[in-house]
Amino acid sequence: MKIPGYIFLLLPIIELIIFIEIGSYIGSFNVIISIIFTIFLGYYLIKSKIKNISFSMMSISNIQDMYQQYESSIYSFLAGVLLIVPGYLTDLIGLILLLPFLRPQLSNYFNFKHQSDRSNRNESNIIDGNYRDDD
Repeated sequence: MKIPGYIFLLLPIIELIIFIEIGSYIGSFNVIISIIFTIFLGYYLIKSKIKNISFSMMSISNIQDMYQQYESSIYSFLAGVLLIVPGYLTDLIGLILLLPFLRPQLSNYFNFKHQSDRSNRNESNIIDGNYRDDD
């Protein structure tokens, strides 16, 4: 899944506009406090998920359970990273990733996208030809 380059240019501009608009409503001090709070929340999520991953590596009993644990940990880790990045839009996306009822839908979407990309690559790499031995 390719991310267009202009999104990386527009995201800070959109975040800055959202900061200014929300700051005009709730005040700049409250904006700074909310940024600091989400940074600590993201740090806590990342720290706890890394600890859970290391503990679950020692107790592998079922492959399906292991896959579900890692899938949950990856979404929580990504949510923690998005919460550390300052901005209300990234915080909102991070909080959405923490919702447990959306994770299976996101997993199905990304698995479907990955499988369709993989099948397109395999079809384009097939070379049809004839072989003959000139001995």
